[in-house]
Amino acid sequence: MKRKERPDSLSCPLSIHCLRLLDELDVPKTPANAEGEPEPSTHHGDEFELLSRLRRHLPECQICSSLVAQARYERDHQRQLLRQFLEDAERRTPSTQELIMQAIRSSQTSAEAEQESLATLNHADHGGQNQHRRLPFAVLSRLPELTAQQPAIPRAPRRSPLRETLVLVAVILVVLLSTGSLGYLLLRDTSSQAPASSPPTAISVKASYQSLVWKAIAMVDPFPDGTGRYHLYNYDPFSGQKRLLTSTCCDATSAVDGIAHSGRDLLYHDTLGEARLFRTLSHPEPIFRCSCSQSSAVWTTDDSHLLISAGSKLFLVNLSGNSQPIYSSDLLQNSTLAFYYNDFLFFIHQETEKEVLYRLDLANGEIRSIASRPLTADQGMPTSTSSRRNAWLLNPTGSTIYYSAGSGLGATLYMVNSDGSNLHSLNRHGIPLGFAEDNRLLFLQETNGAFEVRKLGATPQQDQLVVVNAAPGARSVLTNGLALAPYGWALLTEALYPDHSLRLWATNLMTHAQKLLLSVPAAQVSQQGMPQLVGWDQLPVSNEATPTPSINQTPGNTLLNDDWNGLLLVSGDQSGQLTVSNYNYASGQLLQLLSALPAQTEIDGISPDGSSLAYHIPSTSQTDYYVMDLRMTPPLIRFQYHVSGSGGNAIWLNAQTLLLNTPTALLRVNMQQLQPKAVMAALPDTRLAFYSAPYLYFVGRVGSNQQALFRLPLGGTFDQRQAITPPVQRASTDFWLSPDGRTIYYVNYHSEAPGIYAVDSDGGNRHRLRPWGVPIGYAEDNSLMVMRYRQGSFEVVKLGLTPAQDQVLLQNVAPGASTLCAGRPIPASATPIDAELICSNNVALAPYGHHLVVQAYYPDGHSTLLAYNLDNGQQLSAQTAPTSKLIGYNRYPPA
Repeated sequence: MKRKERPDSLSCPLSIHCLRLLDELDVPKTPANAEGEPEPSTHHGDEFELLSRLRRHLPECQICSSLVAQARYERDHQRQLLRQFLEDAERRTPSTQELIMQAIRSSQTSAEAEQESLATLNHADHGGQNQHRRLPFAVLSRLPELTAQQPAIPRAPRRSPLRETLVLVAVILVVLLSTGSLGYLLLRDTSSQAPASSPPTAISVKASYQSLVWKAIAMVDPFPDGTGRYHLYNYDPFSGQKRLLTSTCCDATSAVDGIAHSGRDLLYHDTLGEARLFRTLSHPEPIFRCSCSQSSAVWTTDDSHLLISAGSKLFLVNLSGNSQPIYSSDLLQNSTLAFYYNDFLFFIHQETEKEVLYRLDLANGEIRSIASRPLTADQGMPTSTSSRRNAWLLNPTGSTIYYSAGSGLGATLYMVNSDGSNLHSLNRHGIPLGFAEDNRLLFLQETNGAFEVRKLGATPQQDQLVVVNAAPGARSVLTNGLALAPYGWALLTEALYPDHSLRLWATNLMTHAQKLLLSVPAAQVSQQGMPQLVGWDQLPVSNEATPTPSINQTPGNTLLNDDWNGLLLVSGDQSGQLTVSNYNYASGQLLQLLSALPAQTEIDGISPDGSSLAYHIPSTSQTDYYVMDLRMTPPLIRFQYHVSGSGGNAIWLNAQTLLLNTPTALLRVNMQQLQPKAVMAALPDTRLAFYSAPYLYFVGRVGSNQQALFRLPLGGTFDQRQAITPPVQRASTDFWLSPDGRTIYYVNYHSEAPGIYAVDSDGGNRHRLRPWGVPIGYAEDNSLMVMRYRQGSFEVVKLGLTPAQDQVLLQNVAPGASTLCAGRPIPASATPIDAELICSNNVALAPYGHHLVVQAYYPDGHSTLLAYNLDNGQQLSAQTAPTSKLIGYNRYPPA
């Protein structure tokens, strides 16, 4: 093996493409394409995008810059020699086509004979010299090495025409090699024969910049079926699609061993009697079996073989089921294979008080200790892929290993070369996650109660903040519950909350969109466990021939994709009593849930998981708080609490916890325990707005007809309050917290600069976003969605970074309607402002912004409920209903 193929040497996976596309990289940009217009190119779309990426990458990569500079020198030198030779050959050699063709055929025959001779010598040279045979893995062909100085070409006084022709052909071949053209032709010619799984050292042209092909993650369902097995399914966290992968895994006797580098296959094992059987998704029949109680396995670089340790023996196994022992050592006993790279196998061995990472050179059998870390209380012997995912990380170039020493987020980050040299601390604390597209380390750290994702810089001050909080409101994250997608485009985070419940979050690190996927109550976490994140893959997530696993719709266990089935609305009769109904916007069906509620009833809101509705009935002498469970048919009152005096509203802190603003104190109520606990003094004459850890936001009066948004730490005192917004008019002013908790939106049409405003959650950076519109919710990528009145029609607009990037999703929401406000007189002004015509109580945007329902009011006095699919702009239904307020979307009736 050449030295440059070993991971001890620095390398860059894009260097081969920099050399291959050297001529295209040297083409100067014209003024047209310098301004952003596409360049004319004969390349396919994939090649064109790769070329653009290389232009951005080259100035930042010292390795590629050095290689390209050397290649340019050699290319220019060869071209100069070629020009000199051609000028001389043109004078000496006649241009004869037949002569050239004969020479080419002769040179091909000679080359084949020479290659056969070299192969024979090579085989004889290696035979019997080393007892550790070279593994039959795919080897990348590399461009020939070129010397910096080429010897001068001797000129013979006399040369025959045939010799001149042969020399000409040889020089042309050298030029092709030096410019990379021949390599490109060879790559293009063999691309159709390449295996489906390409090794990570040969970065796929498509995958190198289209990271989103890794869009699904293999997960083990925490809820067993009737036979006690836990289904393994593939799940796209952002589209909600899921697909059963296998029903034979997993239980106490079976587990997943790892996903192939290509992302298109998966290895798992089960136990039958005393035999342990290994299978893959592509080969459901056992491909390896052993009588062993302890084993582990990793895929080889090209995914054509497996390395499986069984006891003290190491086996090489191909996917056809052929296996052979290739190494044996007592050190492999009770060890776990970590990863493999270019003839090096890394494995973890647990000793008395520490965990040691070893490197086994399969070419000569040498074992070397790379690094170690002390064992902590939350570390044990890694037994699954997920439990060792973030323990030791080998960077994509194979040159560096990152790991943490310590417990959880307080652990210290270290790095070491893959040969064990240059071990040092990074002076950071946290959990290593994986690598971004530029191969830099991404890690998780805790800062002021938020779980930040950062990209490693040269110094801690140069670290880049990627995600503000990967688990909003969480108490802690699970070290083994973190899964970063390849190229670092998305992160899944399992977190524990103060009520001991578990939540699974998905965060798109490119758009910062965040989504709650799963919520499991504390009782079920202790009884049934938590989902196991196996790893990201490129396996399909939808297939009609494959059954979809049934996810138990038990309390708190709901995959939050796009199954918000209905919209709760309130209507009143002539006596003033209120009725709460559920409106199925797809079918137009209206189902009554509560009736004969007193006129002063206030609806507090639907829980974040869409499972419960909170409301309260205030009076001068008593306030009654209620929570209705929407998961039952018919729905049931799950919680009720009565307190003396006139109390305030309630807000949801999370899917299971409610905060009540009673006359005596602020009470926290967990829906699992139903025992209110005082957390701080009451906030009289205020309206609770929302909670974003660790702050409680509330609206307080300022003067007779104005209000402002304040915040204070939950559990603090009233004198700790901080004003977030300036005073605004009380008339229908709502405050919206962005999904990432960083920005608050509100409207102010009674100022010198009317419109929508944005302010940071700490009160800073207040600025006007648009001079029009009213916020109605958020799109799936967390963009603010607004409704505006323009030229006689109501429009739904998704705000961009600039006004030029705004998108009108629906141009005429309610044709012919005069207002979207119940009980509010139509302004007499010729150009009414948006806040006078649009009320948030009469507009309901579904979570993730795919559906919209509005209550439209017409000049003749009638009103209509209109439902739309915003993905395609189609109207779903229209219904005439006596509605006064749209509450919000929910999951009733339960699936």
